[in-house]
Amino acid sequence: MREQSRLVAGVRASALPGVVLVAFLSLCAAAEAQQKTFRLPQLDGAGELTLEDFHGKVVYLDFWASWCGPCRKSLPLYEALYQGHEPAQFTVLAINLDEDKEDAVRFLQQHPVSYPVLLDPQGVSAADWQVKVMPSSFLLDGSGAVVKEYAGFEESHLEEIRHDIQVLLDGRNSH
Repeated sequence: MREQSRLVAGVRASALPGVVLVAFLSLCAAAEAQQKTFRLPQLDGAGELTLEDFHGKVVYLDFWASWCGPCRKSLPLYEALYQGHEPAQFTVLAINLDEDKEDAVRFLQQHPVSYPVLLDPQGVSAADWQVKVMPSSFLLDGSGAVVKEYAGFEESHLEEIRHDIQVLLDGRNSH
């Protein structure tokens, strides 16, 4: 019995570093998954949305603000992109970072969009997603995984964005 106890204790002790490593890696993965999500109110007051609400869809996630010059060009072009795809498969989702909601409202009166616009006046989601340039966008596959990041915006980027979205949609439809 004593030998068996030592053996069990030895196995437990030798397994401990592996268990700790697995637990640590699990926590890291969970932290990474938490980092790439959000729960934010919609600009139109229709409640909150999370990234999980779009599970199964290809998502073009755009961080923008009313004071961002390139956003004046990008938002209307993203609207055309949104309108050009099947809503069951693709969406554009915008996160506004203005501190004052009215700044976003005025901006969208001049540059209207029909895709969901979320509010993050404290910039918590932008920090979580490590946004460094305005606008910044992320292309997500149907599971919510980041496939590509786009920092800044030039109209010439639109062809690449369209291509990247189509590749994801084609891959999604081939299954």
